[in-house]
Amino acid sequence: MQLSARSKLGFGLATLLGLIAYLVVLDYGINAGRIHHGVNVRGIDVGGLTKEEATELLAERGEAFAESPIILTREGFSCNFIPSELGWDARPFETAVAAYRVGRGESWFAALGARAKAWFAGATVPWNDRVDAHEMRVLLDRCEREASALGYEMRRYRLRKLIREAITSPRSPVTIPVEG
Repeated sequence: MQLSARSKLGFGLATLLGLIAYLVVLDYGINAGRIHHGVNVRGIDVGGLTKEEATELLAERGEAFAESPIILTREGFSCNFIPSELGWDARPFETAVAAYRVGRGESWFAALGARAKAWFAGATVPWNDRVDAHEMRVLLDRCEREASALGYEMRRYRLRKLIREAITSPRSPVTIPVEG
């Protein structure tokens, strides 16, 4: 039996659509009740974990981050602190929920795109943390006084952002160069 070119094309497209549907159903089955594979929280792989397992892992890491020293430095200048001094709150449950939501709660097409991105390129979720604004101001004031005594100028907005990123950095201690 000979098939026409049009029939072959139709059969090929139907096969391709069937394969895509199978992969989508497989993905939903593998990730049912779990954070999608490929999702991480600032370098901490949480893909394949339940929200509860991710919360436990992030709580452990958060405790370690809270006590890891961070050093702001420039020639002859150093301003050190630990995140717990800033009232840093890791919020591991909220962060795990944000990781779980990757590929969920969106339109079907957007969710499918987010899932594909997580599988193939990875998806990074930021910590849903909190720093006490007053304590941050106190730290920046202290560091600014010490830096200006040595002739350095600090850019508070940039430094605040670097400090927030450094707190959840997977290395310890973290050194942040101060611009002059």
